Order: sequence, then C-alpha cells, then structure tokens
Amino acid sequence: MRSPRGLGAALVLLLAVPVTALYQMVFADGASIVIHVALAVGFVLISSSVFDFGTMGWLNWIGCVATGALAAIFFLQAASELIEEDSLTYLVYQVLGQRLETWLVYVFGLWCVAMLVTASQGKTRILGWFALSVAICLPAYSHILSYLGTSLDVQSQSLKVFYLLPFVWILFESKKARPA
Repeated sequence: MRSPRGLGAALVLLLAVPVTALYQMVFADGASIVIHVALAVGFVLISSSVFDFGTMGWLNWIGCVATGALAAIFFLQAASELIEEDSLTYLVYQVLGQRLETWLVYVFGLWCVAMLVTASQGKTRILGWFALSVAICLPAYSHILSYLGTSLDVQSQSLKVFYLLPFVWILFESKKARPA
C-alpha cells in the first residue's frame, strides 16, 4: 500500500459528513464539534501522509504545512464550540475561518494537482483529473453565483458533496502499490 495514513485520512474525511449527520439525529447538540474533530483528525493524517505520494520535497512541505494548519484551525473550531468562549469563537471563525482557511484549502488543492501531475499514474490519474476538475470548478461556480447575487447554498447546497471527490481520489491513490 502506498500510504496507510492517506487511506485513513480519506476514510475519516469521507465519513465525516455521514457520521456527523447520524450523530445529529441521535443527539440534540454537538454536531459541529463532531464535524470539526473529524476534519482535524483527517487533515492531521493527510499532513503526515503527503510524503508518501512521491511528489517533490518542497511540494510535500507546502502540502504538509497547509494541511497541518487546516487541522489546527479545525481543532480550534471544535474547541471553541466546546468551550463557548466568544473571543475564541470570533478568532477561529471570523479571523482564521474565513480567509486563511480558504487559502489553505486552495494550497491543499494545488498540492493535489502537483501530486496528480508528478506522481499519479494509470486509472487513478484519470480519476484524479476528474475529481480535481470538479473540485476546482465548484468554487468558480460559487463565485459566479455570488457575483449574480445568490449563493451555492441557495441554488443547490447538494453540490457541496462534490468537494469530497479529491478524497475519493486520495483513497484510491493511497491503496495503490508503491512504485518501484
């Protein structure tokens, strides 16, 4: 297997939404904590797995730092929900959670593109092109909707499920045998 941590990360991130939905059906409160902890754990695993995929060293470090920072932000968001401190909530949602989180996700996307171009082969490369193309077009579509005075939430919130496609690709990429 190419990356057990990458496989674990992909599974955690893909299961985060259904587990959170199930949690919300069973318990009245705490779903926000569950999703943020799952995202934090998933991105910690991604951060530790970027070196398994065979991209260039400096690209690995960029991916590692970006996904590690995302994990920290998601952990702080979970902590703010648990602690319910207004200043911490403001910091992690309004300061870190707006621009910085968005830019870190874009950097993670660029690392994915770099991995696709430099290290992916065969059928998973085709899946990667599809997954990343959709994941890149979705924010573009969201920006167009914003320009038109509406949002993705208003038009079709169900399209957000396509943000998970890169993790499906990482799952398959992680399961492949290590290249010789």
